[in-house]
Amino acid sequence: MFFLFFWLFGCTPTVKVTTPEPVKINVNMGVVITEKESPTRIRLDPMIADRRRLRSGEVQSLKNARVIGENREGYLEIINPPKEENYRNWAKKVVAEENEDRTQLYLTQAKIQAKPLEEIEKEYAKKWQEMSFPGEYIQQDNGKWIQK
Repeated sequence: MFFLFFWLFGCTPTVKVTTPEPVKINVNMGVVITEKESPTRIRLDPMIADRRRLRSGEVQSLKNARVIGENREGYLEIINPPKEENYRNWAKKVVAEENEDRTQLYLTQAKIQAKPLEEIEKEYAKKWQEMSFPGEYIQQDNGKWIQK
């Protein structure tokens, strides 16, 4: 009797669970790195870099045409103004916009580095002149314009 009771109630039936495909578990993980912002941190406006990047082809075109050059203070300057009025006005506009953005860049760098603006301008002037291609106009420290 004990065996009959054990046989009826002591063993539970085995249930097999199968699926046509293996069970898939999709685990998506993302990592977000954030930097704690300092209230005194000085940041360059990213729009300045965007505008300068978009304008770089126009600047290079004017340099290639020997219309503009890099002066000794870190700014663009018109050396050979075009005779055609629309072209001349376009060149003036490009130079003015680029110089305005460079001024903002220099002012921000002066604050970040705690240096006088004139020192930052000189550092960038040297950088721009070193990056100039052969044949482009650069201004020497004595004020004379030469082709690199």
